[in-house]
Amino acid sequence: MAHKDRVVMDDAQALTTLRVHYGMLFGCSSTDLCRPGWSVLTARAECDPVALLFGRRSLLSILSPIAPADLTGRRAGLVAVAPELRAPVAALLRELPPERLFADGGNGLRALHTLVTSASPRAGLGVASPDDCHTHIRFVSRASFAPYIGQWQEWIEPLDEGNELEPVALGLLARYSGGVYVVRDEGGIISHAGIRPHSPHVAEIGVRTDAEALRGHGLARAVVSRATKAVFAAERLPIYRHGAADIPAARVAEALGYRVYADAVEYGVPTL
Repeated sequence: MAHKDRVVMDDAQALTTLRVHYGMLFGCSSTDLCRPGWSVLTARAECDPVALLFGRRSLLSILSPIAPADLTGRRAGLVAVAPELRAPVAALLRELPPERLFADGGNGLRALHTLVTSASPRAGLGVASPDDCHTHIRFVSRASFAPYIGQWQEWIEPLDEGNELEPVALGLLARYSGGVYVVRDEGGIISHAGIRPHSPHVAEIGVRTDAEALRGHGLARAVVSRATKAVFAAERLPIYRHGAADIPAARVAEALGYRVYADAVEYGVPTL
């Protein structure tokens, strides 16, 4: 994409950007994200960015765009699976096309969870249910962005690596290379939204509010809104990932104009 094309103005441009981005991430053609049915790929064994950044080796990554589906409602799906799980996962997914895996009352995801955690018990460490591994990936274009307007705007500040001494702030700066926007109370960070650039075209926003009493009062929406503006200013498309069952996170995203792009599933094991 040329530099002038990176300013994503509408949803159609955003969807094209996401197809290219995830095609490159999975190592396949962007057209695989439009073709109904599964495209099964081998997970990266070397130079896995998840392993390098988070100390986890990916066993299974699934991405299935919710739209566009074909006229029969069939969806596309990308599957990157470790060699030791390829045969059983492929056999299961032959019986569960994307639209069934993510519907069917959750039975498909439970069957997948049982298969992966039985074949690789370490994948189940800290994972209580399929909901822990199932996320929604959302995006917003400039045309659909509805920025936060409210009292928290005056409380938001960007973290400055040159002036920060607090360990929490330094940890956030190390985790989010694209910048971090925070709200402090009595010197401590009570909410933050950080930006992690994934490519020259896409950046992911992560958010957390630690003040329990302030949740549901617009604080997360305020910092995510500020981070979204920064992603647009950097000529990238903002994406926002949250647990598929996380209703408060979904409400934050929807209030800002983010719409669901895809269902995603991720299983991994510690590298250490």
